Amino acid sequence: MKSFLLTVCLIYLGICLALFVLQRKILYFPVPALISGALPMNVEEISFETDGQILRGWLVNKGSAKALVYYGGNAENIEQNIEFFKSINTDYTIYLIPYRGYGNSSGTPSEKKLYQDALHIFDQLNKQHLSLSLMGRSLGTGVATYVAAQRKVEHLILVTPFDSIENVASNIYWMLPVSLLLQDKYDSLERASLITADDILVLIAEQDEVIPRARTENLVKQLASRKFESLVIKGAGHNDISLYPEFSLSIQSRLK
Repeated sequence: MKSFLLTVCLIYLGICLALFVLQRKILYFPVPALISGALPMNVEEISFETDGQILRGWLVNKGSAKALVYYGGNAENIEQNIEFFKSINTDYTIYLIPYRGYGNSSGTPSEKKLYQDALHIFDQLNKQHLSLSLMGRSLGTGVATYVAAQRKVEHLILVTPFDSIENVASNIYWMLPVSLLLQDKYDSLERASLITADDILVLIAEQDEVIPRARTENLVKQLASRKFESLVIKGAGHNDISLYPEFSLSIQSRLK
């Protein structure tokens, strides 16, 4: 019996060690850029240098007084949103900047570095525009809430958000001490009270198979004390929510 218990303990510790060592490979899925050749009309390449890394992305609708910065999901080709933002005929300039390690950007992603990069880019753009708005999707909602808690923004749009990666991971790995093992926690719930955005929109996928509804609703409760709208898009899943008309219409109504 003792040898059996020892074997079980060793297996358990091995699983914990594997999760600790591999966690960033589980959390981040950098993908190479898809764009090659000529760019669409009203789209330009843009780059930012930060912490010795070069973040290379795209600028849509250059020259508008107001701007929106988009933060993508953990396996998203951020440039695939170019046509979406062109189609909604917004009066905002749109910045699509892949995280470090994603697309054509150099470096390796981590929570600390993504926050550092996001604030650096925000401060650079804030000098060029009358106001800045933020939009994050999935993992990007953690980055968006961090910046919105540190800086004044006009609109904050959160697509399939969560309260924290720690809570999401705890639902999946309930048998493991996630709080002790996790390095990148993206705790939007903790900083929700610090967000002073003029307007907040949360878009929820009714059939979200990645982010449990409880994790989204927990964040919504903390955000709902200010100018706020939460919209559940019926039938939508985590990855196809942007294909539903309600998605584009709700965003377009903000970015007039």
